[in-house]
Amino acid sequence: MFDKEKASARLYEDLQHRTFHTGTFKAFLEDRKKEIGTYDITLEKVLEKIRNDINTITPDELFEINIFLSEDMYSEYTGSDYATREKYFEELYDRYGLIRLYELPTSTICTSYMFQYANYTHYFPIYELENYGLKKCDGGINIDSTDFLKFNDYMILLMKMILDRKMDGYEYDFTKNEEDIIQRITAHHQNNLILFKEIESECDFIKDCSSDEKGPYAQTIYYAYAFFKQSIEMKLRINAEKNPRIVILDSY
Repeated sequence: MFDKEKASARLYEDLQHRTFHTGTFKAFLEDRKKEIGTYDITLEKVLEKIRNDINTITPDELFEINIFLSEDMYSEYTGSDYATREKYFEELYDRYGLIRLYELPTSTICTSYMFQYANYTHYFPIYELENYGLKKCDGGINIDSTDFLKFNDYMILLMKMILDRKMDGYEYDFTKNEEDIIQRITAHHQNNLILFKEIESECDFIKDCSSDEKGPYAQTIYYAYAFFKQSIEMKLRINAEKNPRIVILDSY
């Protein structure tokens, strides 16, 4: 998610004028265009969105910014340990108003997460992308925060059911705060019978399709506790009024 004031003041200025360790953002985009060929990301469009409201940025545009900053960081901190690089990256993102909510560690786990997004939106379609005039990108989704939080509630309830059923063979204890959040979510959606029916159906489906231990459904079970914990954290961090849009970068 984004802090549009920080992005407008700092990210805009640096992407326009600063020469980073690996060069300028303008030169980076020019090189990417030569490399890819069909490429419609332009410096002018990206800068305009950042200056006016970074919440309107497309996933493909954000992906290019992310690659550029990552390559610059790895180049500048060659030989440094992981903790040092991550600390610098977090500080840089904070300075630029880019707030990383969740980074999935592998392509299979990313697929597991996006399978659930696709399942949720099949039953509860999201039309805001068209309404906001945002181009739908292959590399992810720019979604209204209110809609993302509804999907996030679905993830919390689904993962809780997987954990309660001990589908991975383990028993989990939940904090009072987590139990309270579950109760509030359940009460909030109590009239949405389709949601609870679909969660139970999906839980059964995941169990039936989890024989391939390296596949996305088995990984959903093995990663359920991490999904649950991070979804709880995102629910607590996202303020839909302050952070009106969420971008999911499906970069795998």
